[in-house]
Amino acid sequence: MLTYIRQGILHVIRRMKIFRVLKGVYRHQRRRFARRLQLTAALRNLTQACRS
Repeated sequence: MLTYIRQGILHVIRRMKIFRVLKGVYRHQRRRFARRLQLTAALRNLTQACRS
């Protein structure tokens, strides 16, 4: 069960790295990181929904 959950989380992280937010060193203001991460997740969900 835990392996299945971990594998799912790793797949999500891999998909988010495509948008280059999690790929390298974050060089912007720290207080905006959470907002940018949320926006990246929203873009990823939007692209996934458009494919369906």
